[in-house]
Amino acid sequence: MHRCHLATEWAARFDLPPELSSRALISCGVRDSLALLFRHYAGEKARLWLPADTYPVYGELARAAGLVPLEFVTLPEPAWPDTLPDPRTELLVITNPLKPLGRWLPPGDVSALTAWLDASPHRRLLLDTVYTFETRFHPATLMLLATQQTILLHSLTKGWLHPRLFGVALVPESDTAALAPVFRAQPPPQSNLARARELMAQQPGMPASIARELDLAQSRLLSTIPQDLTPPTTADAPGYFTPVAGRWQDILDGGNVLGLPATVFGSKCEDITILSSLSFFT
Repeated sequence: MHRCHLATEWAARFDLPPELSSRALISCGVRDSLALLFRHYAGEKARLWLPADTYPVYGELARAAGLVPLEFVTLPEPAWPDTLPDPRTELLVITNPLKPLGRWLPPGDVSALTAWLDASPHRRLLLDTVYTFETRFHPATLMLLATQQTILLHSLTKGWLHPRLFGVALVPESDTAALAPVFRAQPPPQSNLARARELMAQQPGMPASIARELDLAQSRLLSTIPQDLTPPTTADAPGYFTPVAGRWQDILDGGNVLGLPATVFGSKCEDITILSSLSFFT
């Protein structure tokens, strides 16, 4: 089974123009894609910006590749880097929807990220879209993809509940010649490709089904917790994390609700707690 066939089927499944499939580089998932990209860009001595409070694994992958990341925060709201452009390649990793905030990138954040990219042709946005529970990408994702400076990262981990099976890095046309050999040298096993093809072809509605279950679990969570636990921001994307204002110990003592301190995600905010709805699935 050829990766190009899977790239074509993935592009069609997500309602993307068929010509983009030639730029859809295949991996075993978002982590695998990031590991390959980080190793490549470490060779260019790139500057890397990572969210300090999203996924600690980003930093682990970067340091394993030899990169020393700089950080910015997303809790309680994103504070995008505003430094002058670097003459080297400069990368910024972010998710859409934002995690653990649980909301899609709004127009203001899209404008800020677009302006950051516009400041230098050497800048690239690595956009992790693994929490897309539809078979088309969010408008904010498509707007950033249109900059031709965004590498879109996707996998079947969340939408089809199969981690480390199949991933895609959709790269800008200008980067294809440099990045295609990086992915070509590390092909997923044939069994992964066969399973990925089967899932996308035979279970096209699975992401939407999972999104519905996530919404139901979220509703059960919100109906159970004390009403004074209010989110610091509006969550509008499918997911299983809900941020609320308050220290985790105070919330536990006062309402008998056990949450995750935001520091678990790398944040320095001790007054934000992340609640999980995973235990509310039926």
